[in-house]
Amino acid sequence: MLTSFITSAKFTRHEFEEYVLPLVEAESLSALTNPATRAIELAHSLAFRSGLGSSLFASPNNHLYTEDVKAFAASAFQKGNIAVLGAGIDQTTLSKLVANSLGSSSAATTTAPSTPPTSYFGGETRVEAHGGPQTIFIGFGATGSSAPEIAALSAHLSPQSAIKWSRGQSPIAAKIPHGTSVQTVFLPYSDATLFGLLVQGPTGESTKEAGKVAVKALKDSAVSGGLKGEELKKAVAKAKFAAASAIESDRDAMVTALGSKASNIFFIYYFSADKFSYPCIRSWRALKCPSNQHCRH
Repeated sequence: MLTSFITSAKFTRHEFEEYVLPLVEAESLSALTNPATRAIELAHSLAFRSGLGSSLFASPNNHLYTEDVKAFAASAFQKGNIAVLGAGIDQTTLSKLVANSLGSSSAATTTAPSTPPTSYFGGETRVEAHGGPQTIFIGFGATGSSAPEIAALSAHLSPQSAIKWSRGQSPIAAKIPHGTSVQTVFLPYSDATLFGLLVQGPTGESTKEAGKVAVKALKDSAVSGGLKGEELKKAVAKAKFAAASAIESDRDAMVTALGSKASNIFFIYYFSADKFSYPCIRSWRALKCPSNQHCRH
């Protein structure tokens, strides 16, 4: 069972050096060459600096060893950092599974490490990119529980259409230059939220024009009086539909939705197949980094 990775994980040096490190390096290099991923990483760094601002990807010149992984696991896999979510299984059965899997482990008797609350800072930066589309990220962060107003704003501005091959009804969709794209980014965490518009285009000029359209739409919707009347009702309905659709179609989305309301690190969730099936482990939000700061999942 995957819960054994919490209760009795074996972190061997040869696996770390031969399998883990090459994979980490490949993921990091891939992220560096993907303008959208890089823009969102930089947005987190500017918005939150430490904690949620810490990158998901290891630096190419990191100095991590097996002992560091073991130390992290010892501090992270603890009772206060674990939540269990069950779908398709009754509470009594799930409780027995949890007791049998985790009841006798050190995770069941140790308190979680304390971490400071997230702070929002903001800022701007420009970085040189090699290859890929021209990219701009425009947005803001907020601390505290995720506000439904931001979810509604994201739904209102999203150019994505509910009907395939058609333009959306967003104030952005019909006004951006041909060949450019704008995507809404809505990332709620347990005590902060990052929202923004990811603008991409083939040239600097077209991307700049799309960026102006995105900024105007954002200001008109969030600053100049905000959404009212039918616009607000449509935005709320669209946000609810998007959340419900994501949860129904993707079990990870269910964990993400619930994880944004909790400060636990790891979810172990059980889904029924023929019986109660298999456990899966998913990390969430407040990973304790070696630098004693939060990471993202």
